[in-house]
Amino acid sequence: MTVDFEIVDSPRRLEEVINLVRQADAVAIDTEFARFNTYYPIVGLIQIYDGSHCYLIDPLEVTELGPIADLLEDEAVIKVFHACSEDLEVFHHVLEALPSPLFDSQVAAAALGISFSIGYQKLVAHFLDLQISKEETRSDWLQRPLTQSQLEYAALDVIHLLDIYRKQVVALETQGKLSWVHEECAGMTTSISTDVDPQIAYQRLKGMAKLNQESLYLVKTLCAWREVKARELDVPRNRVIDEKSLIEVAQLDFLDVGGLHTHTTLSSRQVRQFGDELIQLVTRARDIPTAERDVISDVDSVPVSNSLMKQLKLKVAETAESVNIAPEMLARRRHLEQILRSGMDSGQYQLPEALCGWRKTVIGDELIALLAR
Repeated sequence: MTVDFEIVDSPRRLEEVINLVRQADAVAIDTEFARFNTYYPIVGLIQIYDGSHCYLIDPLEVTELGPIADLLEDEAVIKVFHACSEDLEVFHHVLEALPSPLFDSQVAAAALGISFSIGYQKLVAHFLDLQISKEETRSDWLQRPLTQSQLEYAALDVIHLLDIYRKQVVALETQGKLSWVHEECAGMTTSISTDVDPQIAYQRLKGMAKLNQESLYLVKTLCAWREVKARELDVPRNRVIDEKSLIEVAQLDFLDVGGLHTHTTLSSRQVRQFGDELIQLVTRARDIPTAERDVISDVDSVPVSNSLMKQLKLKVAETAESVNIAPEMLARRRHLEQILRSGMDSGQYQLPEALCGWRKTVIGDELIALLAR
């Protein structure tokens, strides 16, 4: 098929384009970016489709992107994305702006019971019976000039999205789920609007179940340092120190440069660049009296009742089938574990925040009632 688009590479034209697309009731938006060697994404292209025209905005040529922020924050225009979490991160970092109102077609597909985390190619095939190529998925979007194939691929990422959106809205209204999707999408912007607090960065780590209290305390300290350092240098977290090495450092009884080389999987480069800083960090942390340290617990490692977990999972599956929704969207295993751990000592079970809102009525109250029997 012929793909029509306009490349926007001047500030004046960008302002004109944004004024035009803000007249639509909804626009489809996507981004292409690179993030191979950086902490923050580097945006290479921004695509916008208003139902009539497709615009490919070149952020390497147009560095003042304020008009796009105005569009994102225009409450009169619905911004339609597909699988938008990384796009939100791009806009939050580059523009310090997030889209509102937001509609994510991947979330809508899950709410309609089609598939959880469905890809764009399959979504287009499902709703429009069209086949599109994904050959440029791993392209270098920072190279210039971009190839014709790249440009067409980028345009197709938004050109079909509005038709899908309108079909999804009709289906969601028919099934009484449109408010669920609106709530879900609004929550996505809330969760991305702040950077990770370095002091809770350790909660992302796996493999802490067998660590003693001192090692857990050092893991928290090291994770906070790694988060700050990665942002400061704009490099991936693992470029500073990977999770395996971080836990190894936290478990060393005596820390010196030789030990970092011998007893951890840190590379020679990492030891040269960060070794002295790591040693000083751990030494200072160990000098803090135990009574003054935060008590760290790896709550997620506490085992839960297998029989109760099976009952909860069965209830989720039954409810998901009855309301025609992807079970993963209704409740994830970690949410069920959080419920079980909340009442492990008292028998008084509580819903985690993730199972409040629309989920409370659909599944949350039923899960609590099941456990109360």
